[in-house]
Amino acid sequence: MIWWLENPARARSERQSVAELAERVSWLRNVRWYLSNSAALAVDFEIDHDGQSVPLTMTYAEFHPNAPPIVVPRDGSRLSSHQYGAGGNLCLEHRADNWETTITGAMMIESAHRLIAGERDGDGPELPSAHSTSIGQSVRGSYFRFLLTSPLEERLKAIEPGQSVEIGVAEKYHGETFTVTIAEIDGAADMRAWPPGIRETTKRGHAIRLPVGTPVPTATQDSIATLLGDLGFATMREQALAATGEMDLVLISGTDIAHFYAYDGSQKRHFGRSRILNVGGGTRLPDNYAVLATKRVGVVGCGSLGSKVAAMLARSGVRQFTLVDDDILFAANIVRNELGAPAIGVHKVDALKARLTEIAGTIDITVRRVALGGQESADSTDSVMSALQTCDLIIDATADAHCFNFCAAVAKGSLKPLVWGEVFAGGIGGLVARVRSGHEPEPHLARNQINGWCEAHGIPAPLAGFAAPYAAAAGDGAPPLVADDAEVAIIAGHLARFATDVLIQPNDSAFPVPAYAVGLRRAWIFSDPFETWPIQLAGSEPWKVEQDSASAAESLELLRELLPSAFNGHDQSSK
Repeated sequence: MIWWLENPARARSERQSVAELAERVSWLRNVRWYLSNSAALAVDFEIDHDGQSVPLTMTYAEFHPNAPPIVVPRDGSRLSSHQYGAGGNLCLEHRADNWETTITGAMMIESAHRLIAGERDGDGPELPSAHSTSIGQSVRGSYFRFLLTSPLEERLKAIEPGQSVEIGVAEKYHGETFTVTIAEIDGAADMRAWPPGIRETTKRGHAIRLPVGTPVPTATQDSIATLLGDLGFATMREQALAATGEMDLVLISGTDIAHFYAYDGSQKRHFGRSRILNVGGGTRLPDNYAVLATKRVGVVGCGSLGSKVAAMLARSGVRQFTLVDDDILFAANIVRNELGAPAIGVHKVDALKARLTEIAGTIDITVRRVALGGQESADSTDSVMSALQTCDLIIDATADAHCFNFCAAVAKGSLKPLVWGEVFAGGIGGLVARVRSGHEPEPHLARNQINGWCEAHGIPAPLAGFAAPYAAAAGDGAPPLVADDAEVAIIAGHLARFATDVLIQPNDSAFPVPAYAVGLRRAWIFSDPFETWPIQLAGSEPWKVEQDSASAAESLELLRELLPSAFNGHDQSSK
């Protein structure tokens, strides 16, 4: 887009305002407009201050007037402390963070004059700086970063001056960046700035508290070796002077902490200093989410919906999972699954376990490569159901009625809450539901009521088909409607909220009804996207009835018949 061709009136206005400024002040000279090689509108000008001429160039942005022009020294010099490096643009009063379309190029030139005059006026006050730098801006050129937590900083500063402490260093490479932290110091483990269990390289190093007044050395072999020799660390000095080999050294001088590293590369040993990143403490989760770390969640079905729900729960603080699915991930699954291309050809439960570990570090995950309700041995089915019985919550993300029957049986038998959901064919919406003993009807009855609710609206529920889930015919010869990743993620988000709600406040739910149909397109009963239909369910009796005395006696009689040798008459009442 060439803005000055599309908006010539603004371009004329810019030139006129600069001309008027040159007529009004004496310090603006030699104004010359032109087009740069990239067809950008630019103007050369000079600012006179105390007889010295400062040549500058202002180039209008491609998206002007919605973005500020750039003002730079024409000779490529470092003109001001309020500048992005030598030859870089000046940090003026009008910048990207406070830009408005009413600001003109003439106003930018006036701002440049105030900057130059203010900095060169020795008797005047120091110019205030509005140049704030984010942490991301400050380190984007640093590819070796040392992560420093508050507890780790306190521990390092507690080292006695002149003393050396052995440390365990953890290093990982991700996104073309090396990040380093201390995993263990003087025998105290779990000091990392990231959760244990993340893929990393560990090695040994030393932390040294420098004597008072001793500065941190430069990142060179000679300066580091000299310091170590002066401190009496002969072995470490020889290590620093070696021609090859890695080395990690953390030096503490007053309030300054520095991490130095040495490594071999290109037939030369390199020494460098990492950029320190202070890691804040605390959590971004509500306080009541802390209980999630003590809960185990069973996720049956680790496909598009189940994988996303599991990842959301891991981010919310769940640290114990039982994952059930017999399926393999293929390339076609990538369009909707939480998993990525490296997991192609892997069982979904195994790949999801690796993904959850990547999110949260070392957590307790049991995987079962079994199709619950499929053609499996009775032993396998019974074993999986027993594993699910130990969970605090069971989630059915299969959209398969046969599998639901097994999940429901486990939930009812163990009085554990059950949450299930599915994405409707074609991605027109989805369903999320939750049942708890003593609050909602037992799972089978609840599902029948939901199906009845759908049929009461004149159309059966558009449930995902087993053969081609997420797809539905569009009609009139149009291509089939297929649910995309965003649509599946929306239903997964609602399902995850149901799950956390059940685990955190099992008897005081934030959701007034136990089931919802959520629309994402205008179809079926949905007249608009994001239209939500609450589904009331009748019945809140406990799922298990207390055994009466007659039934208990019958059970005892059956047990006596099956295991006669275990009784030997000892269970008979005496008269």
